[in-house]
Amino acid sequence: MATPVVMSALKCLLIPVLCLLTHPNGISHVAAAVAPPTQPHILFIVADDLGWNDVGWHGSEIRTPHLDELAKSGVILDHSYVQPICSPTRSSIMSGKFVSHTGIQSLISATKPCGLPTNITTIAQQLKGLGYDTHAIGKWHQGYCKEEYTPSKRGFDTFYGYYTGAEEYFTHLRSDTVDSKRWTALDFHYDHGDEYTNVMDMNGTYSAVPPEYPDKYPNIKDKNRKTFAGMVSALDEAVGNVTDAWKKRGLFNNSVIIFTTDNGGLVHAGGNNYPLRGQKFTLWEGGTRGVAFVSGPLLNKTGYVYPGLVHAVDWYPTLVELAGGAVQDLDIDGFPMWSHFSNNVTSPRTSFPYLIDNETKTFAIRVGAWKLMIGVKNNSWYPPPPESTVDFTDNDHNFDEELANTAKPKKPIVHLFNVDDDPTEHNDLAKSQPEQLATMMKHLEDMKHPYVPDLCGPLPRTSKADTDMHGGVYTHGWC
Repeated sequence: MATPVVMSALKCLLIPVLCLLTHPNGISHVAAAVAPPTQPHILFIVADDLGWNDVGWHGSEIRTPHLDELAKSGVILDHSYVQPICSPTRSSIMSGKFVSHTGIQSLISATKPCGLPTNITTIAQQLKGLGYDTHAIGKWHQGYCKEEYTPSKRGFDTFYGYYTGAEEYFTHLRSDTVDSKRWTALDFHYDHGDEYTNVMDMNGTYSAVPPEYPDKYPNIKDKNRKTFAGMVSALDEAVGNVTDAWKKRGLFNNSVIIFTTDNGGLVHAGGNNYPLRGQKFTLWEGGTRGVAFVSGPLLNKTGYVYPGLVHAVDWYPTLVELAGGAVQDLDIDGFPMWSHFSNNVTSPRTSFPYLIDNETKTFAIRVGAWKLMIGVKNNSWYPPPPESTVDFTDNDHNFDEELANTAKPKKPIVHLFNVDDDPTEHNDLAKSQPEQLATMMKHLEDMKHPYVPDLCGPLPRTSKADTDMHGGVYTHGWC
């Protein structure tokens, strides 16, 4: 049923993660409804490195008409939070748990023997237990060094995509270096149950995007921004292709579409988060406040911006709630949010940790309007490149030297912001609000427990991952 959709979406491989969660009997229930009368089809899309200022509904110069239509006809999530890098966000979605409760505080490297712990029941496994067919397309990045980490062993009926964190979208090649040995190999797979197929037919010679997409932006002179804009346009087109296919096959009227980024945009790769401060890899709002929406005919209220707090861990119970599962029995950190989105009801979430990392002594938490950060690297505000500038660097914008310095200070600096009043994090209140700071410090101590140490960051890279020992492909069997 979903195979034609899968193939039409993947010709350009520009949706880094596309999860098709369909109920086998759902196709008989195609009448429009105001609330899910039966288990709905779920299309969950995670865009890679898409910044706050990279979508049309935020006023970007990048045009995203298909995403804009879905967002504006659904519910735009104005305060949807993710982790500052990809593996941790994806682990939060898959597990429903904060990263300090799973041990995925940092990147799952292609050359490190780690992954999302196998004792965690993933959202795909949970939905399988509720009768769903589950399919994943695109980027996995939850570990692959052993078979048990791979998607088809984590609840997905099929997987079509790449295991690691980055690859060329059309050649499907990536490179790594360990102990001065460098290799370049294929990372592209079709997994179905116990069958693992390395997909060897590469789609063309483009590394990022065919030229007709960036050519849509003649006024953008910065090369990285122009290429990035083209990639976002291609992603937008692919989302339109998928949703059109669902409509033609009678799936759309009983479907829920969820779209989110996995972290903020990376400025020097062309992404942008302005006017928010910071970018990918940082705990500032530009790295963690993500673009997101919920769409589909099953929402009771539509066409509005939801103001409540949402975190990546909340998607797990929300999907279980949609599927009719017993949310109260889940051992997770998330809140079921469907009824809140659908009816514009106040969010049950009032707090969350951006990051609790005892190993690096880096901490950031949110409680109500207040945000506390300790030991966080400094970062600045990055307007999009001027149209007249070819090369975009910090120096082009004459940022204040202190703000442009991203080196971690020797002595942990404490920051306190009221992000409701100051969403761009210009006014540090740590010195002027000592009582509020003390309160936030107490909240931090509470959030530090329980704690699972970082499972991947401290590990050394290993030559066991060398693809020359595994048939010239990135595959499991080396840990």
